[in-house]
Amino acid sequence: AAAILGYFGPTLYLRRRIRQRIDQHRMGFPDFMDLMVVCAEAGLSMEAAIERIARELVEGYPSLAENLYMVSLEIRAGKSFTDALDRLGRRLAIEEASMLASLLQQSAELGTSLSQSLRIYSDEMRNKRMSRAEEKAYALPAKLVVPLTLFVFPILIVTLMYPAVVRVMGALKN
Repeated sequence: AAAILGYFGPTLYLRRRIRQRIDQHRMGFPDFMDLMVVCAEAGLSMEAAIERIARELVEGYPSLAENLYMVSLEIRAGKSFTDALDRLGRRLAIEEASMLASLLQQSAELGTSLSQSLRIYSDEMRNKRMSRAEEKAYALPAKLVVPLTLFVFPILIVTLMYPAVVRVMGALKN
């Protein structure tokens, strides 16, 4: 048993940690996008905005903030902004980050308003987060059926039937 646990345990642990980290990135990405919109409309460059946002997100989403800081360092080291964002998308392992890199690249190539594109994308990310939360809420009743059936209903039935059984047993004795 110890050998099996030693063989499969680390893999299961790592998968769980990776899934938690991806969920954290997915939950923090709409907040990142909202802050990007604010920074873009305030007139900050994208590089300065990412560095500022990385400092702001440290407490709420430390892993996302760390990855954003890495983007800032890559840009300082000479990588292009779109390459740094592409690498961010691969590191975060969420499609939203990869789509952001494509959005910024297309916005630059087509000459569209960057802040308007970011605002629309930010709204889309917030809507996605809300729809994921609604999905989880709708799945909850189906997940509660088994525990209720196994643990709550039998105790409820015994509690409700006990007074009637006591009366019937008392009436049978007399």
